[in-house]
Amino acid sequence: MFTRNGNGREPAARPKRTQTGLSFIGPEVTVSGSLKTTAQVQIDGRIDGDLRCETLSMGESGVVSGDIFAEEARIAGLVEGKVSARIVTIEATGRIAGDVTYETISIAAGGRIDGRLARREALAPGEGASALVIASPTAAEGRAGPTRLYRRRNRAAPP
Repeated sequence: MFTRNGNGREPAARPKRTQTGLSFIGPEVTVSGSLKTTAQVQIDGRIDGDLRCETLSMGESGVVSGDIFAEEARIAGLVEGKVSARIVTIEATGRIAGDVTYETISIAAGGRIDGRLARREALAPGEGASALVIASPTAAEGRAGPTRLYRRRNRAAPP
């Protein structure tokens, strides 16, 4: 760990750590309560509570019964609550029963959201804010029907 220069030996500078750790919730694990970390989280088990993390990767067997707040979220399991992330990716097996707030969203064929979608920038208060577009699924005769779009400016969406 030493380098040689003209004056003799000096300690070499250690490289900065750029990656955060990884927390893994296995399929046999159930967490009762909220989880907060700056690390990446892989969920194949169950969390009964809110989750705050930098990056979420949820496997097909993963379940979160609570709200998710992340920079990036890849959902392949079940979320029973709100999802708020800069980048949201919903895999074909992913299911969200709640509202989703995002900057960028990708939904694979088969992925399902039973809630409303809203872009983060549209929710930001301030002058010149653009109209908020919320997509809400409607039910027609007991089965899922077309999606209705509502445009609004800082007021509640119709039920």
